Amino acid sequence: MFSRVPSLFLISQCNSFQEEDALLSEMDVTGQAFEDMQEQNIRLMQQLREKDDANFKLMSERIKSNQIHKLLKEEKEELADQLLTLKTQVDAQLQVVKKLEEKERLLQGTISTADRELALRTQALDMNKRKAQESAVLSEELRAQLEQVQQKLKLVRAEVVENSISREKESFNARRAQVATHIEAKPAVRLSISLFKEDISKLRRKIEKAKKPAEKISNGDEILNEEINEYKARLTCPCCNSRVKDAVLTKCFHVFCFECVKTRYDTRQRKCPKCNAAFGANDFHRIYIG
Repeated sequence: MFSRVPSLFLISQCNSFQEEDALLSEMDVTGQAFEDMQEQNIRLMQQLREKDDANFKLMSERIKSNQIHKLLKEEKEELADQLLTLKTQVDAQLQVVKKLEEKERLLQGTISTADRELALRTQALDMNKRKAQESAVLSEELRAQLEQVQQKLKLVRAEVVENSISREKESFNARRAQVATHIEAKPAVRLSISLFKEDISKLRRKIEKAKKPAEKISNGDEILNEEINEYKARLTCPCCNSRVKDAVLTKCFHVFCFECVKTRYDTRQRKCPKCNAAFGANDFHRIYIG
């Protein structure tokens, strides 16, 4: 019985040794596994740090990209606004170009008409030059004829002056003799002496006026100008002294311009400016002096 006890003890010790060995081996395995787990955790932590860094970088890049996107969007909106303004400017420039083209067409038309007018005026100028040359030749001929007429006119005026002076002297002597005879017989005739003196002064003025052309006027142009001015004065209305006579009053046959007569009729001054003869609506008519 005592021999069985040590064997059991030995067996139990062997089993305990085996268990210890198994535990030790298991502890070594678990320690190795723990070390492996720590190394793996370290690697994972390292990877996690790297991923965090990568994520941080990505986040920062994303923020930057968002900011860049925002700036690009704002720049795009600004460019769109600039594009709209440029389009409006281009449309306005196109309108200006169209207007300028229309003006150019109008100017081309005016230039063509001006060219035609210039050609016509050059033709008219050539014709006028020819007419001027012809008129110059004609004026030379007329000047020669005028000199001849002036010489004849001087002779005629001298004869007229002499005849008028002799006639006025004869009439003056006759009237003087008549007045002298009547003064002795009729004292009342003395009142007509003043009128007779006035007639004498008028006659003297006429004689002096008749002498002046023969003595002073030596140029035919002056003679013609005086005659032209005299004719113009006869044809000019005595009321306004500006318009031509073109209306006659049938009551007294005095001639004025139609505007003056119509104005006097409209303002109820319906009397002739010369003789104060009354006239009505049917008493003045136009006349045509041509």
